[in-house]
This record gives sequence, structure tokens and C-alpha cells, in this order.
Amino acid sequence: MAKDSTRTSAEQQRAAVALSTEDSLTASLAAGAVGEAVGDTSGERLKIRERLAYGVGDIGGNLIFAPISAFLLFYFTDTVGIGAAIAGTLLLFGRVLDGTMDLLLGTLIDRTSTRWGKARPWILFSAPVVVISFILLFNIPAGMPTGAKEVYAFVMYFLCLGVGFVGSNLAYHTLLSVITSNSKMRVSLTVIRTFFALVTTLVVNFITIPIVTANGGGQGGWTFISIVYGVISAVTFLIVFFGTKERVKGTIKKDDGEKLPLGATLRILFRNPYFFLAFGFFLLNYLLTGAAGVGIYYAKDVLGDPNIYSFLGLIQILPLIIGLWFMPAVIGRFGKRRLILIGVVVTVVGALISLIDPTNLTLLISGGLVRAVGGIPIAAGLFALVADVVDYGEWKSGVRLDGMTYAAATAGQNFGAGLGVALVGWLLAAGNYDGQAATQPASAVSMEIFLYLWLPLIVAALMGVIIWFLNIDKNLPQIQRDLAARRAERHDAEAQA
Repeated sequence: MAKDSTRTSAEQQRAAVALSTEDSLTASLAAGAVGEAVGDTSGERLKIRERLAYGVGDIGGNLIFAPISAFLLFYFTDTVGIGAAIAGTLLLFGRVLDGTMDLLLGTLIDRTSTRWGKARPWILFSAPVVVISFILLFNIPAGMPTGAKEVYAFVMYFLCLGVGFVGSNLAYHTLLSVITSNSKMRVSLTVIRTFFALVTTLVVNFITIPIVTANGGGQGGWTFISIVYGVISAVTFLIVFFGTKERVKGTIKKDDGEKLPLGATLRILFRNPYFFLAFGFFLLNYLLTGAAGVGIYYAKDVLGDPNIYSFLGLIQILPLIIGLWFMPAVIGRFGKRRLILIGVVVTVVGALISLIDPTNLTLLISGGLVRAVGGIPIAAGLFALVADVVDYGEWKSGVRLDGMTYAAATAGQNFGAGLGVALVGWLLAAGNYDGQAATQPASAVSMEIFLYLWLPLIVAALMGVIIWFLNIDKNLPQIQRDLAARRAERHDAEAQA
């Protein structure tokens, strides 16, 4: 719709929304028409350079997160000599603290206001903390006595994930909702970042053990690989900071210009029912990520060759990498919730195929491929779903809480991953697993089968229950039209002031 200079921007806004409604256009087009009318660039189409700059952040994030999820417990038990139950408990306790830090840093991000925006500064200044502590985490001094090793491991783990990674990752998630208000563009950005995340995770799972072995194995190999991953991570965080721009301007201020107190913002946040559903969905999704660390044990003890773990990782991730690129168009047609529900059913079917014979590599591969296909809609819509929750909260309350809402996602991510790792440690210990033994008892092997195959089936079913109630799609067109109208009115008020 062409702009009419004789109209006020509010009138142009109403005309744009009416036109989009009458012509049955999508809500994102309605918001785009409004943005054009009032000069709001928050819904504009992002250049590919900026989309890529945003996406590479998940390369850096997963060069930190993937090695910790897949190999840290294994490093603790088989290289450092920390018991499985103790290691699992340490990691769970650390993740509980990480989740608490999520909620704290979420409030700080929402209260941050700089010329760079509110999310990007946290990505920049968290980078040194997360990178240095990550390298130190995989370099536990060999001469430390029992007890001191556990304390060192916990401190570095908390500094890495609870301080550095939480600050960086929460800000990175928040950036998705402030870099653009366009729902389709958010899905596109989610696909790009998830593609980079999956490729990075695939590469980490595939090359880490071979590189560690090639560099002498033991501590020497872990030192080398942690430095390489850390340096690359630092570079990608800088690319995100310098290559992106924040466009969506929200507020947590009262009418008199004073910022809302923390208690008031928390009450607003907790009145958003989708906040809790998003937290639960992320918790379960990342519980599986944390429990995926059992894969190296499964390959070693059930299949008889730890190198098969790299191949199993390829099978689980490759379909996601391919299928993600079709998701923006498919989600645009059918919605996130419906596709995720279908994905849950497919995931359950895949787990059942593998359970026919957990020692049969052919069935394991077949079931793994089906499970991976089921995970495509979840991977594509996961973070875009939280951006919708942010919009819903603003729509209902008039207050935009990007950081605090994304804290639900990252807190769920931390609690879930910590619980997943802890379950692996606890159940392996319950099955009498001994990291220093050449062979494991049948009880330990049975626990590995449960963790690798039965647990994903159970968790997928629970995720299906949550997504059934997380039906935000039904209100999304109205939400985007109403928020576009409010931006137009705010633009008018600021122009007249």
C-alpha cells in the first residue's frame, strides 16, 4: 500500500491493517505494511549478511555447549577419575545455579539500554568469561588430590555455563526477538542458527574423540581440542556483535518514565501462561541433549566400538540439517504447533523401531533416522516459539519482557541439560558402571540402553502434552496486527512530543 502524505501515521496504520485483513494477507504482511506507513523498520526483511552474522552465533555457542553436553561427564569419569555419581551430581547442581542466573540476567538484560541495544553488549562482554573458563574446565590439573578436583571442576563449570554462557546465550536468544518483529523472518533466522548449531554439533561429535586420540589421548588431547574450540567461539561472538542490529524497541517503563520495579515485571511475566509452558518444553528438549552424553558409553559398551558414536551422531543430525531448509515455508502454511505435534509422534515411532533390538545396528540406524525426521519441526520452531511468547506477553500487558521471557527458555535449557547429565551419572552409578574397568556389568549396559532409547521415547510423549496446550498460533495474526497498531500510535506520540 502506498503512503498517503495527507493521512496521519495512525490513519495509515489503520488503513494498512484493514487492507491486510480484507485481503486475507498474513499478519506479518500487515505488520510490514504498518511499518512502511510509519517508518518503523522492525519488520523489514533482513539482508542475508545480517542473517548469517546472527546465525554464526550458534557455531560459537555449540562449540562450548556441545562438547560439555557430549563429553564432559566422560572426561570427568575416564580421564580425571571422578566417580560417575559425584560427577553427575556436580553437573546437576551447577545447572541449577545456571538456571537461577538465567532469571537474574534476564531482568538485567531487560533493564540494559545502550547505543548497541540491550542484548548485543551482553554477547560482547560475556565472551572472554565463557571462552577462558571453558578451556580451564577441560584442563583439570592432574596433581590435584581427591576433593580438590571436584571443587575445581565445579567452579570452572559454573563460571563457564552459569556466568559466561548464560550471559552470552540468553542475550543471543533475546536478540532474535529484537532484531526483527517479522514472524516469518524469525523462523528464517531460527532455521539458519539451528542449521549452524546442528552442523557444529555434528562436527564436534564426529571429530572430538579422534582429535583427542590423535593428540596423545588423555589430558593432552583435551587441552588441544578445548583451545581450538574456544578460539573459534570467540571469533563468532564478535561477528554476532558487529554484524547485527536491534530494531524492536520495547519498554518496561511506567507512564511517568520510571522503570517498573522487579516485582511488578515478575507479576506480569508469571501471568503469561505460555511462559511456563515454554519453560517446560525447553526443559524436556534439553534434558535429552544432556542425556545424549550416554551415547559414547552406549557405543563403547552396547555396540562394542566407541568410534560408532560419531556415526550415530551423523545419523541423528544429518536429516535435521537437510530438512530445516524446508521448514519456513511449511511452518508458514501449517503453523509451528501442528508440525511439532506431528514431529513428536514420528519421534516416538523412531524410538520404538530401535527398541526392537537395541544391539542391532541396522535397526538403530533406521530408528535414529526416523527420530531425526521427527525432530525437524522442533528444531525449526523452538526459539521462534519463544519470540511469539514475548509478543503475546506484550500484547496482553503492554510491557515487553524479551530478556525475562527468554530466561524461561535458557533456564529450561540449563535445568534440563543438567538433569539429563545427572540422570546419566546417577543411573550409570546405580548400574555399577566403573570408568576404569575394561568391561562393564550387564546392569550398567541395561542402564545405557534405557538412557539412550527409552528415555527419549518418554520425554517425547511429555513434550507432546506440553505443545498441545501451547497453542499460541491461534492468536498470532491478531497479536501481530495489534502490536503493529500500537507501534504506529507510539510513533505518532513520539513525533508529536
